[in-house]
Amino acid sequence: MNQIEEFTQKTFIELAQGLLYSIQETLLYASNNYFRLTLVSFLVFWLILGPKLTHFRIQPRPRTKTTIILREIGSSLLTFVVIGTINWFLSIAIPGDRYGLFYDNYYNDISKYGWTYFFFSIFLMLVIDDTYFYWAHRLLHHSILYRRVHKVHHYSNDPNPFTTYSFHPLEAAILFFGYRLTPSIIPVHSIAVDLWLLLTLINSVVDHLGYEIYPQWFTNSKLTNWKNPSTHHNMHHEKVRGNYAVTFRWWDKLMGTEFPDYQARVKAVQARKIISNRRLKTKV
Repeated sequence: MNQIEEFTQKTFIELAQGLLYSIQETLLYASNNYFRLTLVSFLVFWLILGPKLTHFRIQPRPRTKTTIILREIGSSLLTFVVIGTINWFLSIAIPGDRYGLFYDNYYNDISKYGWTYFFFSIFLMLVIDDTYFYWAHRLLHHSILYRRVHKVHHYSNDPNPFTTYSFHPLEAAILFFGYRLTPSIIPVHSIAVDLWLLLTLINSVVDHLGYEIYPQWFTNSKLTNWKNPSTHHNMHHEKVRGNYAVTFRWWDKLMGTEFPDYQARVKAVQARKIISNRRLKTKV
């Protein structure tokens, strides 16, 4: 074996090891965070307390089959393989150890920008990510992309926690790019990014929970009803062509893509919860 062949073989082995390590780390993160949260949510709402929480159901009767749920778990695992692969590629393509796509925008000392900016940066990342997701989601609903790619996520007309990251590999790549783009635009602290990712994960699981856990005052008040409750995204899975945003209602309202009967639907869901609670109190 000559030096060129030896160098090529060594480089290939190092790249393959780096890829496997990146996928392993991503799957480890998934098991410690995503699958722990989705599994607990599914066990609590769909199995253990399901019969007692029927009044919290957005769609009165569960319509998701076990085969679909198992398929979604498999798709979620594939999603994290895609994420690990992209992280590996970016670690090679981006110079140094920086996380930002465009410049070294991480800072370590919170006092550099202050606590006010620290918390504002988390909110700003939520807004940026929601904007990216809305338009990427609209793109994925183009007839060609929907049939060949996004349909995988819509196997569940009645979503459950495992639907959250059940994506076609191409969709996983498109959406994960938003996760790398969002914290690359503004100066961010690593803890702020971690908190943003945690809030985003919790919000996504709640969106696909199938149960409306937001209280009535939250969905009624003008101070809070700009935040999507579970019903908002559940209607998207049920009716497909509308309610594209997952965190805030702003883009759907601005672009006229919010379902006209959304307000009536969320009020009906909340009313069902109140009536059921009154009946329980009467029995007691």
